[in-house]
Amino acid sequence: MKLFKFLLGAATITVGACAVAGKMRRDKQRQEELDEFLCPDIDEPIEKEIESNESPLKHMEADIMGFKEAQEDILPVTLTYSFDSKDSAKQFQTEIAKNGLTSSYDDEDKIVDVIYHDGVNESDLKILSDTLVNACTNASAEYKGFHFNMV
Repeated sequence: MKLFKFLLGAATITVGACAVAGKMRRDKQRQEELDEFLCPDIDEPIEKEIESNESPLKHMEADIMGFKEAQEDILPVTLTYSFDSKDSAKQFQTEIAKNGLTSSYDDEDKIVDVIYHDGVNESDLKILSDTLVNACTNASAEYKGFHFNMV
């Protein structure tokens, strides 16, 4: 009887060990499948930079025309442009000054800030947009964006 109990105990331990080993093998296989699913080995990056089809000048026009939906107290507004050279920036400033716009130039960063404070009705904004588009085209300016100067 002792031998039978011993063999039964040994068989139980062996079955338990096999069950634990089988579970560990299945868990490892599932973990590898999950890792492959979450982090696949691919040569090209998953995220790609999406290029905008809209030109910076069209973006600038849309920004300017968006001012008409704001209240008068948003003024003055500063529009920012970057340049390749100081001469281009000076040409840009000269062109916009002819239309009564105020600007400042940062020589270190080659940035011109145009300050607009006239009005937010559609005709004023159309004049502003046309003036800046012409100046940007003639001086090779790159529109960077705008911000409100809350006083």
